[in-house]
Amino acid sequence: MSDISNRTRLPTELLRIIILDYLTAIREEHGSKEVSRTSYKAPWYMVEPLILTSRICRRLALEGWFEVYFAHSPNDLLEVWPEVSIWTKELHCVELGKDSQILPVMQWNLMSFHRLHKLRVDFEPANPNAMLLLRFDYPRNIASQLQELELHDISWPSPMSLTVVANAFHGLRVLKMSQDLIWCDLCNICSFATFRDHPPEEIVYEKIVGLPTHYTTILKRLTRLQTVILTVGYGLGGSVSLADNNNMMWSGECDACMDVMYSSMEYCEERIARKAMDRPPSLQSVFWRFRLKDPADVVMDFEDEPELYAQPEGAAGEEADTGGMTFPSSDD
Repeated sequence: MSDISNRTRLPTELLRIIILDYLTAIREEHGSKEVSRTSYKAPWYMVEPLILTSRICRRLALEGWFEVYFAHSPNDLLEVWPEVSIWTKELHCVELGKDSQILPVMQWNLMSFHRLHKLRVDFEPANPNAMLLLRFDYPRNIASQLQELELHDISWPSPMSLTVVANAFHGLRVLKMSQDLIWCDLCNICSFATFRDHPPEEIVYEKIVGLPTHYTTILKRLTRLQTVILTVGYGLGGSVSLADNNNMMWSGECDACMDVMYSSMEYCEERIARKAMDRPPSLQSVFWRFRLKDPADVVMDFEDEPELYAQPEGAAGEEADTGGMTFPSSDD
């Protein structure tokens, strides 16, 4: 009887494919990567029945569910199960602090995640947070091996945060940044983008830099960087349109500079020629994506009170991935 039972079991690799496809399907149905500061993993209540089926299904379901590890406190990374070090490929952290809270340093310690290839950090856009990425570069040997970095709601797209990216994450192939403001390399001012009409959903630059000059200068240190995806907020009421053919190769210039400086055809042609020249050595594609926002909801001025790091109120509203879990035993 046991021989017959063994012969009728599905191979482990086939079970793995079925369970991972199931987890992917329910994650896409119930979660959204575009919503900041919220886990986009498959809901636990839809995963839990799998762990009651058998030991092998329990292991495969947990392995698939922990491919992404969600954490809202540095302490959450100190309490991970030993298996997570080989299961987790993507770490999703919610950092609600302020720049003034960076000292005393409380690092997000990546030491437990040996197979990590992607880090996503969601910041609080109402707080000044351009320097808080410094808390995610420890230990450097793991940070430097990451292939993808995704940052949501950095308060200022400034040299500070980009310099941290270039210095700490040497192995990056993909950099994604989503923020409300643009950094104009003509006037060196961070501002809210405005256009005459709605821009296309996406502008793609292939084999052309497509980045603000400041971005290019700093990111040239990332010799493996292939793709940059920038998502920015925008409003209407400006004078420039990107809806036609983007013949000015817009790459983050503010409306005022575009209106004044690009009125000269000679200057326009010279600047476009410069944009096609210098870029990070392996860069292949730059994507600009746009999200419509009410300017009243965009924070432009920050009041930064000096205070020690403390867990912000409401940060514990969603448990970390291992919080409160119990796993009943089951037999094959």
